[in-house]
Amino acid sequence: MGAAPRSVATLLEQTDMLLRRGERAGATVWSTGFPLLDEALGGGLRSGELALLGGPQGNGKTMMGLQFVRNVVRAGRTGIIFSYEHQANTLMERLISLEAAESDSGSAASVLEVRRGLETGTAGGSLEELLASMRGGAAAYAALRSYGDRLHIHESSGASTTLNELRAVITDVHDRTGQVPFVLVDYLQKIPVDGASEDERITGAVEGVKDLALDLGVPVVAVSAADKASLAAGRRMRTHDLRGASALAFEADVVMILSDKIDVVSRDHLVYDLANIQRFREWSVLTLEKNRHGRGDVELEFGKDFEHGRFITEGREVRERLIDERIVVS
Repeated sequence: MGAAPRSVATLLEQTDMLLRRGERAGATVWSTGFPLLDEALGGGLRSGELALLGGPQGNGKTMMGLQFVRNVVRAGRTGIIFSYEHQANTLMERLISLEAAESDSGSAASVLEVRRGLETGTAGGSLEELLASMRGGAAAYAALRSYGDRLHIHESSGASTTLNELRAVITDVHDRTGQVPFVLVDYLQKIPVDGASEDERITGAVEGVKDLALDLGVPVVAVSAADKASLAAGRRMRTHDLRGASALAFEADVVMILSDKIDVVSRDHLVYDLANIQRFREWSVLTLEKNRHGRGDVELEFGKDFEHGRFITEGREVRERLIDERIVVS
């Protein structure tokens, strides 16, 4: 049996009671830490919402999702990452480099330098001592220590980390911390769900994640894989190019597509000013294709700093023309 219906009169009374107690009557909003994106989203991502983050392989989807969660916990809230793709140590290396760059963007240790340092070790020295020897490492260590208790990484398995496991982990973190967590799933199509076909399995996964977001009152950002046919050179990815697109588009409250700017800008910007080619390679375009609580069809661009595992959060709206498919300039 589902919940009993409530009359509008009852809803009015309950809302009035919450407001009189000084409590929030509407959805809770989590800032992504990207100001222009938050503005387009109407403040950020909301409790009970499912946001999809799609794009071609290698365009920084995991990195942007990780940055969302990092920004949430830096602001004093709690976050969970369900990582079906990467080990926890790999994500920690990215966070160390990101924090190093935030403290000293001019000469911070790169992700590669952090990884090499951890693999080499210190012949018995501590992690703090190792990071102190790297540019920005001491500040990075202090930053991770400051929010480490609020950021939880679950090394997920496509064989065993089911929807029920996601629900149990989220509930446990909520109970232990007293905070509703911000949730990142990387990635959606890896969640094991029964089904005769891939479309049926993806439909089951996205419906289950949406139900989970509503039931637990959490915001969920789910990285979504592209359909192989959409990965051809010169094509711009759209929502319909995601694997299981029909179910994803219906269930999601927000759909964001991340693209390299050089791949989606109109051809004339390249033909008549060849210097644009290198400039455009330094930017990624985030297209807000669906947005139930704010502006849709928004094109934002953010500077890439992949060396340090991050995007520059101060972005801007795209000024150039973008196209769905372009002819690659030879």
